[in-house]
Formats: sequence, C-alpha cells, structure tokens
Amino acid sequence: MTILDKSLQSINLIVFLLLAMASIDVLGAQTGGSIDKSIQIPKILNSDEFNLDGIASERFWIDTTKIDDFHQSSPIDGAVPSERTEVKIGIDSEFIYIAIRAYDGDIENLVAKGLIQGQNFFSDDRVNISFDTFNDRRNSYFFQVNPNGIRRDALVGNDYFIDEWDTAWEAESKIHNWGWTTEIRIPIKSIAFDPNSGTWGINFTRNYPRRGEEMAWSSLDQSTRPSAFGVGRGFTGFSQGKGLELNPSVTLGYIDGDQTEYKTVFEPSFTGFYNLTPYLTGGATFNTDFSGTEADDRQINLGRFSLFFPEKREFFLRDASIFEFGGLDRNARPFFSRRIGLSDDGDALDIDAGFRLSGRAGAWNIGSLLVRQDVASESADKTLFVGRVTRNIGKESEFGAIFTNGDPNSDLGNSLYGVDYTYRNSRVFGNQNLRSNVWFQESDTSGSTDNQRAFGARVSYPNYKYDGFLDVRRIESDFNPALGFINRSGVEQVNSRLRRRFQLNDAKLNWLGVRGQYFRSERIDGSLQTDRKQFNFIEGLSKENDFFTFFVIDQTEGILDAFELPGNIIVDPGEYQFSRYGVFAETGPQREWSTEFLWADGEFFGGDRQVVEVDLNWRPSKHLYASLGFEWNDLDLPNGRFISRLFTASVNLAFNQKWAWLNLIQGDNVSDIVSINSRLRFQPSPYREYFLVLDQTKNNDQDTSDYSIIFKAKFNFRF
Repeated sequence: MTILDKSLQSINLIVFLLLAMASIDVLGAQTGGSIDKSIQIPKILNSDEFNLDGIASERFWIDTTKIDDFHQSSPIDGAVPSERTEVKIGIDSEFIYIAIRAYDGDIENLVAKGLIQGQNFFSDDRVNISFDTFNDRRNSYFFQVNPNGIRRDALVGNDYFIDEWDTAWEAESKIHNWGWTTEIRIPIKSIAFDPNSGTWGINFTRNYPRRGEEMAWSSLDQSTRPSAFGVGRGFTGFSQGKGLELNPSVTLGYIDGDQTEYKTVFEPSFTGFYNLTPYLTGGATFNTDFSGTEADDRQINLGRFSLFFPEKREFFLRDASIFEFGGLDRNARPFFSRRIGLSDDGDALDIDAGFRLSGRAGAWNIGSLLVRQDVASESADKTLFVGRVTRNIGKESEFGAIFTNGDPNSDLGNSLYGVDYTYRNSRVFGNQNLRSNVWFQESDTSGSTDNQRAFGARVSYPNYKYDGFLDVRRIESDFNPALGFINRSGVEQVNSRLRRRFQLNDAKLNWLGVRGQYFRSERIDGSLQTDRKQFNFIEGLSKENDFFTFFVIDQTEGILDAFELPGNIIVDPGEYQFSRYGVFAETGPQREWSTEFLWADGEFFGGDRQVVEVDLNWRPSKHLYASLGFEWNDLDLPNGRFISRLFTASVNLAFNQKWAWLNLIQGDNVSDIVSINSRLRFQPSPYREYFLVLDQTKNNDQDTSDYSIIFKAKFNFRF
C-alpha cells in the first residue's frame, strides 16, 4: 500500500476529528460576528456636487443611510468595538461613492505612515471596502484607504489574495481631532459586474493596529472572506460607456551591457481592453514592456528544488483569480504566468503580441490567454495558449477545466489539460469553514508516452480556533506543466497541518497556540525523498501585533543523485536524518522601529547548519521608510564549509501622495552580484504614471557591470 493509498483512507478520519473538535466549542454556543446582513444602496441624484476632499460635507450624504452596526471580528469575535465607525454609500450611473467616519479617542497616536500609492501599509490605521459584484460568495474586489488617503487594492477569493492587482479609483482622507474621515469614488468601469442582478456581496472592515483589533460589518468566526459578506441591494442603472480602455506607454532609455557596447531604447507599447459585455472583457497587448515592474526579492537556494517567485507584471494580473486551479499554490500548478515573457534564468523575453478574454458570465467564469513572444531557443514554441473555465455549483462550490499549449523553453512541444472540483461550505456548525479540492492533470510532451499524469485531493478546516488540512497528491515522473510550475516529480506526497489557538482575555496577549505539521514525499518506486515533522510547541500574538513561535524539526532526506550547495559543497547520495530547532519573532509593524528575527540551529545533511535572519524596519514618518535585511547561513558539512550572506537595503521617500522615490539594493556572496534598483515615480492621478528607473548590476566574480536608465510613461484612457 503506497503513501497515497494510506492518505486517502485517512481523509475521512481527519475530517471527522477536526469537526468533532470544533463541535466542542460551538455546540450550544451563539455564533460570533454576524450573519446575513443587508443594506439598500441609494441612488445619488445630485452627484455633480461631489467634491473629493475627504470631508463628506455634500448635502446628499445627509439623507444617505448610515451604517454603524460594526462588531469586533478580532481579537474577540462579536465583541463591541473599542471605537465607533460610520459608513455611507451611494451610486450614480458611473461611480460608487463611499464616505467613512473613523472615530478615535486616541487620535494623538493615530498610525498613518503610508504615503506611497498602491504599497502595503499594514502598519497603519485603515478602512477596507469589498464588493462581490457577482454575489457568488467566492470572489471580490478589495479597496483599502489609510488616513493619508493612500489607496491599495487587490483581488480576493476564499482561497487567495492577489495583492499585485491594480485598477483606477480615487480616495482622499482628512484627520480631525476626534478621528479621521475618508471619501472614495470608484468608477464602475474599473470593475466587472452582472448587470442583470442588482444584488452584490458587500463588506466594510476597519483595522486598529494599536490594539490589534479588526472591526467588521459582517463576519463569520473572525473571517471576512467573501463567504462571510453581507448583501447590498440596488446596484442598478450603471453605464459603462463604450467599454473601451486604452493603456499606451512609451519607454526611452540607455542601456550599457558590458561597458564596451551600449544602445539607446525607444519602445512604444500598447495594451487595450474592450468590454464585450459588462462582465466579459477582451484584451490585447502589443510590444509589451515591463521595464517599470518592481524587482524580485533575491533568494539563496539551500536545497535541491526550484524556488518560486510571484508574478508582479500588471498585464497578467487582470482577472488572475480565474486562472487559479485546484487550490494549488506551487508544485504541480498547471499555469504560472512567469513562464511567459521570461526565460528559465529569469531574463526578459520580448512579447510581440498578446490577446486575452476573461470574465464571468452567469455561473461561468472564463479566462483565456494567447501570446506571441520571443524565445531563448530558436526551436521553442513562440505561440502560447492558456484556457480556463469554471462553473459555479451551489452557493460556494465550483467545477472547472484548464488547457495549456506551448513550451517557450524547450524544443519538445507541450500541452496539458486538467479538471478540478472545489467544495466550500462556510456554514458548518453555523459559522465554521470546510473546504476540499479534487484535481487531475495530464501533460503531453513530445517523446513521452507514459507517466504524464498528476492528481490529488485536499481537505481543510480553516477556522480560528482549529485550523487544519490534509493534502495528498501523486505527480508522475514525466508530468510536465511547461506553462506551470513544478519542482518535485515522480513522487507521492502527503502534507498536513493542525493548529489550535487559545483566545485570551489578557491585557497583553490576544492568543496563544500550538501547531504541528507533517510532510512526506516518496518516490513512486517507494524510496524516501523527504520526511519532515515540525512542532511549534508555543506561539502567540500580542495586542500590538507582536508574534513569536518556538519550533523543533525532525527531518529525513533521501538523496539519489549528488547535488551541489553554495560554496561548491557536494552532498553525496544517501539518507540523512537531522533535527533542528529555532525561534521566530516579529514586532508589530505599526511601531516606529519594527523587526523580524529568525534563529535556527541543528543538523543538516550529515553536518550542521546555523541560520540567522534579521529584518529591521524604520518608519519615523509618512515620508520615510527604511529597512535593512540580512540572511546568514553557516554550513559545516562533511565535504566542506561555507557561510552564505544575503543582504537587502531599501529606502523609500514619499514627498507627497504623487511623488515617491523607491530604492532597493541587494547582494549576496553566492552569485557575487550586487544590484541597485532606483525608481522615481510620479502619479498625478490614477490614470497617469511616470517612472524614471535606474538599474545597475555589478558581477564581482566576472568583473562586469551593467546599468540602464529608463524613462517610462503610462496612460489610461476610458471611453
């Protein structure tokens, strides 16, 4: 009997145990938070009087229904919030208008240090507005504002949070002696919706970091996912105009490749979108340029499996949630957009043209992408295609299929198809979440006839007090998602976690908890690849968002082929068993000085490894943010010793809401490369953006230096 057979037999038992444990706490208890809230959305007839100044003094706000029945969703679910919050919302044919009053009895200590549009401001006091425009209880648009009027947005689903997504909208805030206010105006052209239904899922939340408190209008068991939203009625009468959006850009630059040759760059680029229906969008891009994209965080690989880097390019993030498959985060993903326009080494490849069709039509969710690009190898596929479709089933579940074709990094040719089913229920025992995924994929690569399948199942119980999952999968040796991501093949795997939090009514701590994790990967021939057990015997979160945990790890690695670690250290074939222990802690990001610290020590592939990671952040005001990160690994193995060092330093200056200067320096002694990325950004409105980018890379090992100076202008026109 294989590990997969054993795991599949265990799923019913695990589910039963998790539900049984949760029932101890919920049987006979009242549901925390709130269920099935609803509001009527009024029409604003004189919206031409609206002045986006953050004060909300217009006459039409006087007669607009006030929403003030908030409760705590964290730390104490359903408790009375420490501060009062009032929300008013209205619509006309083109915009959604929102006004929020956030009362604060400790206004002198208000945290408002984010001043760069679109960037995270987890440290700040903030308010959040979410719209599930198809009322499918699965997906939503997320809009966030802080007391400086800084905007942040994301795509949200029950299983993912795509922070890199971006759209055009406006906000302004004002700070008063009793609290702060904000006004928001969201163009209906910035979101997709079902015009045949005026009922949307809707939610409002507020974060108060000084007390580690989140306040919500609607929540379930401390969850504010789309499945926990209330309902807004009256979202009708919208006009999206011609439904045409044009995004031209131009890049001017100077590039010096090896200090002996240089070239100037003039690259016009064009991306456009057309709403075939209010909820189905066609898009095209030509001569696509990603020169203004934020640099990847440097990583050092101290294992034998490929590292994962998230997508940051804007073109691939629109409706990105539709392409998610089977609840897979990394290994065996059928589609990973970084396979397009980038080589295996991460070098940029020109995209000549791309076309996409994505959106939602009734119960159907559709996504397709066709790209023509340059390739690193002349015989590789230049034309790439991805198609994804899902069908909503019941209140929260869905069934879907995916197809990909093309391999941009080899001459073998490749296609893949897959099907998946996702079950969600957010009302187990009234307010608990239960989810499961079942999926199957098969690739077709030239020269391979067998062993090209992958399939798996996952069941999870993602709740506050009890949080657990069990994931099993089989990935055959020749399974090849050429447009996806894979770092372990020819294996059967089981992955699991069980966590218990204990809510505290303590002046300093929100909760304490324990956590256990187990991961095992066996080669299909039966030999062990990895067996890893981790136990976090205590962890906790303070009222001021300070987190700590202590852990021990017992791990066994089965090595068939020798591989090389940094420092030319060879790990010979064999089976290695090692134990490790460590501590991780971070302080609340709302503090002027905050830090993350990791220390771990113990055995490692027949020797020892000690790890120290430190991130120090300084945010003295809304105009300045500086951080310094350092990762140190001391490897002392039978075949050698090496100390790896990686450092990062960033300094961000926000002159005001429109001007920002962003700087990132990274270096490590493994690649022996130091890089500088400096971006001066001017965003006079959500519809225009300008970058002046300096990139410089110094390769000390090869004694070469590359640098470039790029100016990029981006525009957004809507008709």
